[in-house]
Amino acid sequence: MSFQEKSPLVIALYLPQYYETEYNNKWWEKGYTEWYACKRAKPLFEGHNQPRVPLNNNYYDLSVKDNIRWQMNLAKKYGIDGFAIYQYYSCGDKLLEVPVELIRDDPTLDLPFYLYWANESWRKTWFGQDNTVVWEQRYGTEVDWRAQFDYCLKYFKDSRYIKIDGKPVYAIYNAWAIPEQEKFLSLWDKWAQEAGLPGIYFVKTIGRHEKDECGRFSARVTREPNYTFAYGERLFEKIWRVASTRTIDFINTKFLLKKGKGIVRLKTSYDMLWDRILNRENQDDKTFLGCFCDWDNSPRKSYNCNVMIGVTAEKFKNYFRKLYIKAQTIGSPMIVINAWNEWAEGAYLEPDEKNGYAFLEAIKEAKESRGIEK
Repeated sequence: MSFQEKSPLVIALYLPQYYETEYNNKWWEKGYTEWYACKRAKPLFEGHNQPRVPLNNNYYDLSVKDNIRWQMNLAKKYGIDGFAIYQYYSCGDKLLEVPVELIRDDPTLDLPFYLYWANESWRKTWFGQDNTVVWEQRYGTEVDWRAQFDYCLKYFKDSRYIKIDGKPVYAIYNAWAIPEQEKFLSLWDKWAQEAGLPGIYFVKTIGRHEKDECGRFSARVTREPNYTFAYGERLFEKIWRVASTRTIDFINTKFLLKKGKGIVRLKTSYDMLWDRILNRENQDDKTFLGCFCDWDNSPRKSYNCNVMIGVTAEKFKNYFRKLYIKAQTIGSPMIVINAWNEWAEGAYLEPDEKNGYAFLEAIKEAKESRGIEK
């Protein structure tokens, strides 16, 4: 799929962590998937929306092709133009690759997509434990870079793969971490041209380690709400947050957690974050605009979490409509929503028992209100 429309594509981040794997069985426990964290979640304060339950208890398995087909059909119905599928690749070692390989090998799974290389080590902190590395992100030598490129090339040449100016989009989560970054990117461009492509449309994620500029990359993307957490704070807000969270950490560790109780580490205003996303400056046609539907990572972090306060589907619709207008105004090729199915972080568009299809309907209505025909 090549981007040629004036209107931005609406893309949802896609997590493949919903099927049993050898690694998860080894690191966590037999049969572990993302659903495990969701099912064990509990409300941590009055009115806390946990546990989150998928509509009709649809705890799907993404090693089953029909479940991916259901997701894609649902996305198309409600105006999602494609998925940005997380890729976990380290010198030939792959994690959670089954869903995207099922998509690659079956052209009837026809929602457009691109790969989003989540190049970071996996640690037990991901599951609220210690800092032990269980899977190391490695980069290797040119030989390893070529092997990774050749693996990705099968996707890049697929007609469903999202391209801009004919170049396959390849997003990188931690671009700053790649050794010899300039050489890595240049070689991939060279190999793509030798394979008959005009090059690679590299997209870097802007975060706490990255400057807010494209540099060698074709575009940049803000992954929300993480980017605004890191850069949207005013000085007095940061001082207050650091002081209050350290105090809460001390109280929890010394007194409460041993009794099975605790204080939620951070609660953040949904309206405040969206206001800062919408009013951010210095964005242009080289910016993929990031946004989010909700955020609550307590299923993974327990009391050491961040919970959005004041979230409703109606607010999301209004905010998303404004972001869509902004994207059109600045010529942004893409809006990237966190996420399609990050259930253990509360960032999901998929229907649940509380809201049904409300967040998906919000996207469809927001796009239609701008006269966008699909």
